[in-house]
Amino acid sequence: MNYNQIGILLGIIVILFILLTWKKIQNPYLKSTWKSGLLVFSLYAVLLIFIEVRWHFISEFADKFDLNGNGFVDLNEYSDEAIEAMNKRTYGATIRLYAPLTMGALSAIIGFSYLISDITVMRLKNKEFKK
Repeated sequence: MNYNQIGILLGIIVILFILLTWKKIQNPYLKSTWKSGLLVFSLYAVLLIFIEVRWHFISEFADKFDLNGNGFVDLNEYSDEAIEAMNKRTYGATIRLYAPLTMGALSAIIGFSYLISDITVMRLKNKEFKK
């Protein structure tokens, strides 16, 4: 199991936990935190799923150039298209390795921005209601 699959599994488990405990929360600020957590882990899981699916298609495309099925593109199987496919596969492996960290940071930034904006809107509504 690679890091992306672990991240997807973690994201799905946290999403299920948040959805199961959603009804028990009464505090609006805590509910806002729950909504931002749901956003963060949903984004995280969806982005990692996208990266895994893309990696699968890149890998399958690169494997089509291995005509004898030995796992390598030999000299008699080389072409410009085969080299390009292998370069995508190699470059994609680096991206795939850092994907859980990068997508975690991106999701956290978006979720934190949502949390700040939601709390700000909630406070502004409370001020208008008190007047």
